Amino acid sequence: MIYVFYNNDPLAQDLGGGAEHFRGLHRALLTSGLEFRLVAARLQSTRRAFYIDYISRGSAFWRYYLALWLWFWRHRRDIRNHDVFHFHRNYAAWPKYLFCGRRGRVLISYHNVSGRVLYGILGGLAAPIRAMMLAFERLAVARADALVCVSDRDRRILEKLVLQPPFARASVIPASYDEAIFARSHVVGPTAEMARSVLFLGRLSHQKNVPLALATLEELVRRDPGYRLTIAGAGEGSHDLMRRLARSDAADAVDWIGRVPHDQVPSLLTRHGIVLLSSRYEASPTVVKEALRAKRPVVSTDVGDVVDWIEDGHTGFICDAIPPALADGIQSATYMIEKGEYRPSNNVRILSENAIMSQVMNLYRRLAAS
Repeated sequence: MIYVFYNNDPLAQDLGGGAEHFRGLHRALLTSGLEFRLVAARLQSTRRAFYIDYISRGSAFWRYYLALWLWFWRHRRDIRNHDVFHFHRNYAAWPKYLFCGRRGRVLISYHNVSGRVLYGILGGLAAPIRAMMLAFERLAVARADALVCVSDRDRRILEKLVLQPPFARASVIPASYDEAIFARSHVVGPTAEMARSVLFLGRLSHQKNVPLALATLEELVRRDPGYRLTIAGAGEGSHDLMRRLARSDAADAVDWIGRVPHDQVPSLLTRHGIVLLSSRYEASPTVVKEALRAKRPVVSTDVGDVVDWIEDGHTGFICDAIPPALADGIQSATYMIEKGEYRPSNNVRILSENAIMSQVMNLYRRLAAS
């Protein structure tokens, strides 16, 4: 049996790379021939499936984590030696370690470097908490049978930060995107009329750094008042964005449309010319893959694995995380569109869901057979 644990709902429409990765695993498992169960959080009330154990409701991780301990206590006698347990947070593996010992194989995925979210919330106060968490993380990683990082950059950082030997052997498998939602319509490159229409798509959080996106627009509007920015997203940074917009000289050039359902992402992308990623950190951002599939140039900070997928000067630009540099990148993308020089990405085929998920399914099979 393959057990996949994630604090999200594979039957919901939540945006974000982690949510899309979980849905991708769900779709791949359905066609893999493997016996599996998903241990998830319910984020919708209309759909269910017999192979999903909903152990909590809502997106709060603490609620899911407490329910995870209870799930393992209840199932501790059902675990078999060749069962595979796939966790997406290192500390989610502890209920399994403590209640089931060495029975079963453990796979831990890293969709970011540990501690980044904690520092984003607490700042310098996070240091002592992170030191304690790091000690437990090293123990969890040392006991795991396999590790997966979604970018080699994160793997190298974790190799130095957490524990060298396990991460030196870790697999690097990028996060997937939902290719099927793009297959319903014919995608063409951006027209000249879209060349000053910029899209920010993502959760409004410390990680995504929406203030930098807004500051970049302000810099652009000072240079050329024809630019507009659409912000598609919601989250804990919503109130801060409202305050910033209230005092921004470029507020009239911003359209904040809130959260967009997952299946509407292709049409949203094709209504804009340029995609902006202003994140402080990422692992393998889904929006970059979606933009490349939609034939839209991406202007991004140098985070995660974007350097592996964006062909600088052809499918986008990777810039320093300051407004003038990102504004320069967007203007370069504008000129690229107006001159008809945008070149569709050669990486889209490599990024297909089948290509990526087949690697994960093969890893499940190897662990189950070991």
